[in-house]
Amino acid sequence: MLYTQEDVLGQLSKVSRLVKREIDATLLPYSLHTGQWALIKAVALLQPVSQVQLADYLIIEKPAVTKTVSRLETLGFITRIKEGRTHFVSLTPLAIERFDQIDAAVQETHQRLLASFSLTDQQQLGEWMTHLLTLHRQEESS
Repeated sequence: MLYTQEDVLGQLSKVSRLVKREIDATLLPYSLHTGQWALIKAVALLQPVSQVQLADYLIIEKPAVTKTVSRLETLGFITRIKEGRTHFVSLTPLAIERFDQIDAAVQETHQRLLASFSLTDQQQLGEWMTHLLTLHRQEESS
C-alpha cells in the first residue's frame, strides 16, 4: 500500500496519542502523566538544568515547562534554585528514590507496545524518529 505524506504523519499522530494514553495509565499510580515524566527524565539527564534548556530539549513552550515544574515541585519531585534571573531545576531525593521503579514500569509498557516488532524494526523506527527530531531542531536553529 502506498501512503501519502499526510497519511504517514496522520498515522504517526494517532500512534503518539495511543502511546501517551498507555503511558499515562502506567504513570497514574505515581500521580504523574506523560509530560511530567518526560520532564523528570530530562532533568535526570541534564541536571542542574535551566527551564529554558528544558523547553528547548523537550520541544515545548516555556510556559508549559514553568507549569509542569511548579506541579512537580508541589508533588515533591523537583526543586528549583534561582540564580540571578535563571531557575535551575534538579530532582529531589524523593524523585531519585522513585525514579528506577517508575522508569521500569514505563519501559515495561514500551516493551508491550513494541512487542510485535522485531528488534531490527524497533531500531529502524527509532532511527526514523531521531531523524525527524534532528531535522526539526535544525530548522528551528536556522
